[in-house]
Amino acid sequence: MDIILGNIISFLGSLIDFSFDLKYNKKSKILLGNILSSSLSIIAYIFLQAYDGIINCFVTLIRLITIYLKDKYKKKLNFLFIIFVGLYLLVFINYSGIQTIILFISSMCAFIPKWIYKDMQKIRICSLFAHILSIVYDILIMNYAVIIIHIICIIMLIITLIKWHKQG
Repeated sequence: MDIILGNIISFLGSLIDFSFDLKYNKKSKILLGNILSSSLSIIAYIFLQAYDGIINCFVTLIRLITIYLKDKYKKKLNFLFIIFVGLYLLVFINYSGIQTIILFISSMCAFIPKWIYKDMQKIRICSLFAHILSIVYDILIMNYAVIIIHIICIIMLIITLIKWHKQG
């Protein structure tokens, strides 16, 4: 029952993230969708007993809120970048094998571009890699419902990148 509930909650979070990314091209709006999605992912990973995922999503949630506030108030918080990379290393406390490494690399693919770029197209390109790695992680922890959303997100990211490239 916990796996089913975890999958449903994770699916909902991914759906929110997906819809915000599809609907908006403004970084602040997309970050709000990411914040909602990460909050639901923490709950889902509790049900899935994926403790490295819980740690990762908690750090992600704090990071997303910080990036949102950094961009909103135009503050340079570069020292926090190093702190967040260090916090992501906490997933290795509960080292679960290759899935922990995949989760860390996926998180870095999502984190670094959102921190340094304002251009959503560059962020979306890096998000493609994060989604691919997330599919592998979700297979390993049996979070099957979200795999469909990741595949849809990859397709939509490609379509969005093509669309924005043609508009110049």
